[in-house]
Amino acid sequence: MSKESRVKKSLLNMKVNLIAYFVMIVVSFFTRKIFLDQLGDEFIGLTTTINSLLAFLNLAELGVGASIAYFLYKPLYDDDREKINEVISIMGYMYRLIGLFILCAGIVMSIFLPFFFEGTQQSWFIVYYCFYGQLACSLIGYFVNYKANTIFNADQRQYLVNGYFQLSQFACTIIQMLFALYTNSCALYITVSIIFAVVNSVILNWKFNKVYPWVVANYDLGKRAIKWHPEIIQYVKRVFIHQIGGFINNSVMPLIVYAYASLTMVTFYGNYTLINSKISQLVNAAFSGTNAGIGNLIAEGDKKRIYACYKELFSIKFFAVLFLSICLVRLNSDFVAVWLGDKYVLEPLIVALICADFCLNLLRDTTEQYLNGYGLKADVWVPVCRIISLVLVIGAGKVWGLVGILTVPVLVQLLLMHVWKPYYLYRDGFQVPFLDYVKLLVSNTLPFLCAYFAAVELSSLWGVPDGLCTTWSMFLVKSLSFCSVLLVVSAVLAYFFSDGIRCFVERVKGSLSRKK
Repeated sequence: MSKESRVKKSLLNMKVNLIAYFVMIVVSFFTRKIFLDQLGDEFIGLTTTINSLLAFLNLAELGVGASIAYFLYKPLYDDDREKINEVISIMGYMYRLIGLFILCAGIVMSIFLPFFFEGTQQSWFIVYYCFYGQLACSLIGYFVNYKANTIFNADQRQYLVNGYFQLSQFACTIIQMLFALYTNSCALYITVSIIFAVVNSVILNWKFNKVYPWVVANYDLGKRAIKWHPEIIQYVKRVFIHQIGGFINNSVMPLIVYAYASLTMVTFYGNYTLINSKISQLVNAAFSGTNAGIGNLIAEGDKKRIYACYKELFSIKFFAVLFLSICLVRLNSDFVAVWLGDKYVLEPLIVALICADFCLNLLRDTTEQYLNGYGLKADVWVPVCRIISLVLVIGAGKVWGLVGILTVPVLVQLLLMHVWKPYYLYRDGFQVPFLDYVKLLVSNTLPFLCAYFAAVELSSLWGVPDGLCTTWSMFLVKSLSFCSVLLVVSAVLAYFFSDGIRCFVERVKGSLSRKK
């Protein structure tokens, strides 16, 4: 296996993902309005809620994929093919058991669908077809796609997975849109999703077998080898506990919203989370490939270089995420009003909380990547606290409604993921004082405090209206005036305040000068 540089692979991942992202974001926002108009708010809310229900079953995955990726970094770096096949065989054996469990549990869960959707206006055929269709698409990953997904990601070749996936998603969405326009058929919408999940699987595995023809998952070997590697089981247990935190945020929240509101409110909430998820994909596309790169960097053991890379990566991502988050708080409702109509606009406090959750979710990634690279998963009490916090979420929902439901996770995530996690990394990973992190955080935050007030004041001086935009031209003027000032002022100040940003700028300058 040839050893390509981490930088080269990361750049290729970024290029492919950004191209796919910009294509899909146009398609997604264009088709969302059509799906809502032709298939109805309730059907779109139904698909979101069923996806959240199936996420409970996918908890059985136990974090096996993330754990196996960790144990593949070193053998991939050393080109140890025998070890790679052994680890993948363990994964194949475990995924077969997990897939069978999810299939059986899904059948049992389907018995209770009339209880979950007691007041739905959708036919029970559509409810069950949607459920079993999404279940089938999920099981493909456990029985067929696991080798390609895991090894491509661990070897920094996500561009292959994402490229084929986004291509099939693009074709799938276009065909679903056409069927929605001309037939208004929810059943055809579901059928197209199933067909393209199969097509994507066939293409992905064909490419995988061309790139890694020597990778073979032997189930009998996996059954024996799992006894030789108790450290994998131990690590899986730790990762599983940590996976619950992300599961609560991404899958339980829509169910709680549904419990206190309706499928229609899930759709309203989903419109905002759709916008935020597309922005998240942009950020993830720009930083794709860094996860495996960090794992390989830590495997090399150069402590000074590891910490220097963390500060630079943290600062770059902090700048991008905070800039986007402030823009979302300011412009999200304007976009929804112009895009879908003002009936879909949520109150400002709810929008701010959704954006705060978006911001905190993305900002934690750099620290999480380094914790994963170091294998630091001993703090199993953290996700346990997040599970317990669900009691607070439910209580807050009864008292304050959607505002209460969204406030508790933001506060919990702030304390656990942005205070404890960095402390844990600095103490047991970098082994440097936690005060260094505080300085890093403050130096990257201050520029935006100044830039935000400057952007608000200058926008008002230019006569930009404070109310909701009613046309795309109004939205364009409002967004350009605010975002341009925010970007310029924050970038200039960040260069002087943040060491990480300064190092990044100097790195870019050096790279450009070498090309001349």
